[in-house]
Amino acid sequence: MLPAVHLLIGVTLGIFLLYLTRDCRALIYCAIGSLLPDIIDKPVGHIILESMGNGRIFFHSLTVCALVALLGVIVLKKWRHPGLLFIAAGMLSHQLADAMWSVPQSWYWPFLGDFTHKYSPSYFENMFHLEFSSPSELLVLALAVILFICLFQAWRTGNGRLFRRAAGLVGLFLLVAGTLILSGLAMGILPGFLVYSGCSAILICGLSLILGGVAFLLVSFLPSVGCGMNDLV
Repeated sequence: MLPAVHLLIGVTLGIFLLYLTRDCRALIYCAIGSLLPDIIDKPVGHIILESMGNGRIFFHSLTVCALVALLGVIVLKKWRHPGLLFIAAGMLSHQLADAMWSVPQSWYWPFLGDFTHKYSPSYFENMFHLEFSSPSELLVLALAVILFICLFQAWRTGNGRLFRRAAGLVGLFLLVAGTLILSGLAMGILPGFLVYSGCSAILICGLSLILGGVAFLLVSFLPSVGCGMNDLV
């Protein structure tokens, strides 16, 4: 998955955990965790360890995710802060979205050996072009900008009605889009507006949109948890 969908998955997970735990920090830290594997592994695998040419290494492994979760348990017990546990959950969502089970040598590192080496010339240039030339990615980014503007307006005015309405519309749109993608996939029609081509990637993308739609509809219709800015960190 590309960054926009990873972020959507992280925010979706954060919303579900927010309503489950009533802890406002779930949203921010799950979103961070959903992007963290690429933020760390891409520069390490393509710049620092350039000869490796692999951007799915340490933070794409279950081992590092488990270590972050273990550290999160320690931090929670000692300082009563669940941030690292939420980050670990976001990291796991990233790995599942990348279908890391299909690359067991990396996912179970170091137990099945070292990471595979790849030849990836102009990796960042190609990924930048891919991200900003894909209609589906641009659409998710545009929806994120709209929600952020409405959220800022709600924070500035103290009236969350506009944000809840926007969240409901975005949720409905994502739900319909995800359903259409999965329906097309079931009928053997691969959506041309998606940057993803493999069946498993399209399936994950469609499910992510549906779950994102459900999450934003929850935000729109269920009573607010009442998160302030200080509650997010």
